[in-house]
Amino acid sequence: MDGNGRWAQRQGMPRSYGHEAGAKALLRAIDAIDETDIEYVTFYAFSTDNNNRNNDEVGSILGIITYFLSEYVKPIISERNYRVRFIGEMRMLPEPLLDVINDINNLALNNKGKMLVFAIGYGGDYEVANAVNVIIKQKNMLLDDKPVTPEELKKALYTVNIPDPDAVLRYGGYKRLSNFMPLQTAYSELFFTDKLWPDFDKEDILKVIEEFAKIKRNFGGNNDNV
Repeated sequence: MDGNGRWAQRQGMPRSYGHEAGAKALLRAIDAIDETDIEYVTFYAFSTDNNNRNNDEVGSILGIITYFLSEYVKPIISERNYRVRFIGEMRMLPEPLLDVINDINNLALNNKGKMLVFAIGYGGDYEVANAVNVIIKQKNMLLDDKPVTPEELKKALYTVNIPDPDAVLRYGGYKRLSNFMPLQTAYSELFFTDKLWPDFDKEDILKVIEEFAKIKRNFGGNNDNV
């Protein structure tokens, strides 16, 4: 969800204004997803690299995330029976945000609907490193000296039991994934738009669904006869 700050600057407003607009766009996106057959959606809200911004902007972004999760996202979790997962380096997040995350996790514990995944304080490099460390610790406990397998690695990722993304849509004009799920997106179809995230519209999602349906996916194989 890229381009919040640039969106605000183009209007002569502070970057925090753009982050607020981006949070409102998130709510519109959830509504749009709810009207489709999409069962799993991940919103990349704040990366580990975003921590390199100045302290005021980092505090503003995390404060806005905390407020919108508490005041707007939390109520619809119960109303719509959403499942929820938060992925990222939770230890990097401020306590008020962690409290809201815990509340939402408890609220959604027995829900059965669509799954919303929020990547907050997330970095793909951190996720892979964490997975490797978890596996090494387990192998040491079991005196297992066998090499780590791809299956073991996938089971140790934050996204265990969540399907790999079929498609990734990035806003903001840049054609890169910026440390987003480097393993899980190996076979994802990638879509990029110059539109800035606060300008999100339901048609953006519908266009991706339409284009995705036209793509022949081989996953490294040969399906010429299919």
